[in-house]
Amino acid sequence: MNSGSREKPMRHLRYGLIVLTITGARTAAQAPSQTATAVRATVDSFFHLIEREKWDSAAMLVDVPRFEPYFKQVVSSARTALPPREQTVEEIMARDSTMPRAAAEWEMARSKKYMAMAPAFGDMSNEFAGVHSQSDLFALTPSQAVARWLEAMDYRTMLRAALLRKGCALSAVPTLPATKQTLLAIGVANDSVAYVIQTDDRFGGASDVYGEGERVLAVRRVRDQWRIEARRNLLRPMNVWTDVDACPSPKKP
Repeated sequence: MNSGSREKPMRHLRYGLIVLTITGARTAAQAPSQTATAVRATVDSFFHLIEREKWDSAAMLVDVPRFEPYFKQVVSSARTALPPREQTVEEIMARDSTMPRAAAEWEMARSKKYMAMAPAFGDMSNEFAGVHSQSDLFALTPSQAVARWLEAMDYRTMLRAALLRKGCALSAVPTLPATKQTLLAIGVANDSVAYVIQTDDRFGGASDVYGEGERVLAVRRVRDQWRIEARRNLLRPMNVWTDVDACPSPKKP
């Protein structure tokens, strides 16, 4: 406990030094304080839209040009992907000449069971909400892809998807509160790049236990507008996922 209590202040001290260092890289065009105000307005607006689940509007505040190469790579990989072929008993036995047919049949039945639990071929809804086929993916524009990506990254979407996988009725699910985002500091590198340190209340202030407390957002000027870089941990820590053990109890009238 003692080592943990020392670690967190040191983490904040480290960030403080970063902010002081990059804020000193000012230019004559615009003071860091003015830039920081504009950056904060963009970030606050973004998380307000996320809170209201306004994904398309929130996507307008994301740096789409930086996201586009990744999206094109996803599309390119999907175009060359082939549906998995179901293996036969003979193929299983060919890998192990000592395996009895009964054992190979059992192995194939188990494989079929797990394949049935997996997402259908072309289903990318875990990364792009609502994208359940290759045609859905190919129909997206980069801006639409960002919106679907943001939606899929939100824990409320993830929880609803987990409930559906369990066969739960979404009508029984209470209204899910949004994660409260807290902006801790803004570091201005120059007139085109800034960094925002933020955290959230997902774990009641104990997020360090899960390996990632404060997170750094990169914000860049795109065509005279500040836009947020779509990093993997933009809406949640990268090592956090959502699942449910059982369906919630029905709502009381």
